[in-house]
Amino acid sequence: MSGKIKNLLHFIFLFLITGCNETSLEKKIINTSIIPLPNKVIICEGYFFNYLKCKSDNLDFKEYFKIINTQFKNYYSKDKTLILNELNPNFTIKLSKDTNSKNDYYHLKVSKNKIFLNGNLKGIFYGLQTLSQLIFLNNKNIDNGVRIPCLEINDSNLFSHRGFLLDCCRHFFSVKTIKKYIELLAFYKMNVLHWHLTEDQGWRIQIDQYPKLNTIGSYRKDSLGKYGGFYTKEEIQEVVQYAQKRNIEVIPEIELPGHSTAAIASYPFLSCQQEPIEVANSWGVFKEIYCAGNDSVFIFLENIFDEIIPLFPSKRIHIGGDEAPKSRWEKCKKCQMRMQQNNLANEHELQSYFIERISKILSRKNREIIGWDEILESHIDSPISIQSWRGVSGGINAVKQGKKAIMSPTSHCYFDYDINSIDLEKVFSFNPMGENLDSSEKKLIIGGECNLWSERIPNEEKLDQQAFPRMLAMSEVLWSKEKDSYSNFQKRVGDQYYLLDRFKVKYGIEANPVNIVLNHHTNTTHATINSKIKNLKFCYHFGNEIFKQIDYGDSINIKKSNTLYVQAFKNDKKYGPEVHQKIEIHKALNKNYKYRYPYSEYYSANGENSLTDGRLGNLNYKDGNWQGFFGSDFEISIDLDSITYINDVSINFYQYINSWIVIPKSIYLYSSSNGKNWNKIDSLNNFDEISKRGKFIKNAHFKNIQISSKHIKLVAKNFESLPSWHEAAGAGCWLFTDEIILK
Repeated sequence: MSGKIKNLLHFIFLFLITGCNETSLEKKIINTSIIPLPNKVIICEGYFFNYLKCKSDNLDFKEYFKIINTQFKNYYSKDKTLILNELNPNFTIKLSKDTNSKNDYYHLKVSKNKIFLNGNLKGIFYGLQTLSQLIFLNNKNIDNGVRIPCLEINDSNLFSHRGFLLDCCRHFFSVKTIKKYIELLAFYKMNVLHWHLTEDQGWRIQIDQYPKLNTIGSYRKDSLGKYGGFYTKEEIQEVVQYAQKRNIEVIPEIELPGHSTAAIASYPFLSCQQEPIEVANSWGVFKEIYCAGNDSVFIFLENIFDEIIPLFPSKRIHIGGDEAPKSRWEKCKKCQMRMQQNNLANEHELQSYFIERISKILSRKNREIIGWDEILESHIDSPISIQSWRGVSGGINAVKQGKKAIMSPTSHCYFDYDINSIDLEKVFSFNPMGENLDSSEKKLIIGGECNLWSERIPNEEKLDQQAFPRMLAMSEVLWSKEKDSYSNFQKRVGDQYYLLDRFKVKYGIEANPVNIVLNHHTNTTHATINSKIKNLKFCYHFGNEIFKQIDYGDSINIKKSNTLYVQAFKNDKKYGPEVHQKIEIHKALNKNYKYRYPYSEYYSANGENSLTDGRLGNLNYKDGNWQGFFGSDFEISIDLDSITYINDVSINFYQYINSWIVIPKSIYLYSSSNGKNWNKIDSLNNFDEISKRGKFIKNAHFKNIQISSKHIKLVAKNFESLPSWHEAAGAGCWLFTDEIILK
C-alpha cells in the first residue's frame, strides 16, 4: 500500500472517529441546571469537548484556578487538574476595566472550540463556579477532557449581602466543617459567613487579655460531662483567609448586652450582681446581662474588640442586641445611677445608651455595627445595619430611618426550624424586598441571610440535613434577578443532588413527604395521602398492624379514633421519617364555628377548620396541627347544625415556657340553642401549670355533662404573662390548641 493511500485511510479513520464522537455528544442531554439561576442563558448547538488550556499572568486568576482544581479533586475523588497553562489557550479570561462595580458580574461564552470569560474580579470567580457546575453536571469523569454545552451566559448578583449564619456556640463545629461550608457557600455564590462566636452557652474565640473566657467560658456542663471548645487566633486567621480567597466576608458576632452568661461566668464583675454563676447549659433567654452602669464593662468590651478586629478584615461587626431582659438593670444601683446621670427615662433607653456607646467605640476603630432588629429601640447616630429576624417589619422600619437592612425573618430563613415549618418551596418564595418602599429605601435593603442556630444541631450530619437543600433556594433568592417557577427550580435541585453527594453533603428532604388529608362525610371518614415530592410511594398501618401499600390519592377508611402511621419511600428507600397522625372521630367534625379573636397567621395550622378537622398535634408545636393565639383570650363557638346530645367535651393545650407558650388558667364551657343566649355548663379553674418547664400537652376535659345543645362555646382566659421566674416575665404569651372534641 502506497504512502498516499495510507494517509488517506488514516484521514478517513480520524474523520469517522471525530464524526462519531460529535454525533454521540449531540445525542447526550444538555444539563444546565445551574444554581443560582443566571440572569440570562442562551443555549447554542453543540459542545466544547477538550481539556481546558489557559494562559494567564494574573495572580488572582491563579489563586482561583487553585480553588477550582481543589473542587475537582474533591468532586472526582482523584488528583484531577482542570486548567492547564499552555501557550495556545482555548480558554480566555479577561478582566473588565469596570472592576469597582458593586455588582459581581460576568459573561461566559462556550463555543465548540473556545471558552471566553469576562467580568470584574469577583464576577470572574463566580463565572468559574458556573463553569464548574456545568462540567460537573455534564461529566461523570474528565479523563479525556471536559464536555461543556455551548451557551452564552450574562450574569450578576441581585443583592450584595448573601449570608449564612453559623452558630458555633450552642454546638461547637470543627475548622474542617467550617471550611467545608465556606466551599459550599462559594460554590453557590453566597458571600457572607456570619460567625456566631459568643453566647450564654459558650465563648468560642481566644482572648489573651482575659484567659478565663476560654478556661471557664468556653465550656459548660451537660449530661455527658464537660462540653465545649474555642477557636485559637491561628485557627480564626486560617478560616478568614480561606474565606477571603473565595470572596466570602467573615463577620463575627459578639453578643451584648444580653446572651452574655458565658462571659459573666468567667468574670462576675461584668454583671450587676457580681456573683459567681455557671455557663448556661440549657437553651432560652437568660436574665444575666452586662451591667450598663459599670464602666469596667465597657473597658472589658473595648479590650475584647481590640483583639478581635485584627483577626477580621470585615468592616462590619455584629453585636447582637437581641433578647436583653432588663430585670437586673431595674434592681441595679449602678444602672439606675447611669439612667439619672444621662436623663434616661427607662431601661430601654439605657439599652440605647449601651448600644450607642459600643457603636462609638467601634466607629473609632473604623468598624460599623450590625444588630438584630431589637436595637431599633435604640437611638444610634453612628452608621449601622439592622438584621431583621422578627418578620421583615424591623428591616422596613430601618430603611425608612435611612439605615441598611438585612432580611432574615423566622418565617423563611431559620433553617434550624424543621421542614414542617419552612420547606424548600417556602424558602424559594422568600422576597427580601419589603413592600411600599421607594427606590432609595429599596437600595438600603442590602440582602438576606439563612440562619442556623445550633441548639438541636449537634454534629455535621445534622447541620447538612438542616442546611440543604434549603440553602440552594436561599442562594437563588439572593442572587437571581429573574424568578424561575418553583417546578423548574425543583428540577434543578434534583440535578444538584448528585453534586452534593460527591461533595459528601448529607442533605435532608425538600418538604414533609407525607400530607394526610381527612375527608369527613355523614357516617364515614377517609384519609388520603399526597406530597409535594414527586415519585414517592407510601405504606401505612394502624397501631401494631403490618404495613400496607397505598397508591397516591387512594383512600384509607378510618373506622374509629386511632393513630395512622405513614412511611414514604423514594427509589425503594425510606424518604424522611415515619409520620404519626392521631385522628379523633367525634361529633364536631367539619362543623362551622366562629372565633371571637383571630388566630395568628404564623401558626394557622390548617386554617378555618383546624379545630374540628379530627387531627391532633404532637409535641412539635410546628407540626401543622397546632393553632396559635397571641395576647388575648381564646373564645370559639361551634354550630352543630341540630340539637345534639353531648356527654364529653375536651380540648388540648400546649405549653413550652421557653417559647412563651403557656396553658390558660381558666376554661369555661357554655351551651346555647340559638347561638345568642349562652348558659354556663362548667369551668376548670387553676388549670395552668405555670411553674412547669419543658414541652407538654394538657387535656382540658369536661366529663359527664349530659346536655343536648345546638351550639357549644369554649372560653380560655389568663395566659397573658410568663411566670415570675422566667427571664422575660411580663412579655406577651401564646396559647396553642389543636382540636375541640365532642362525644
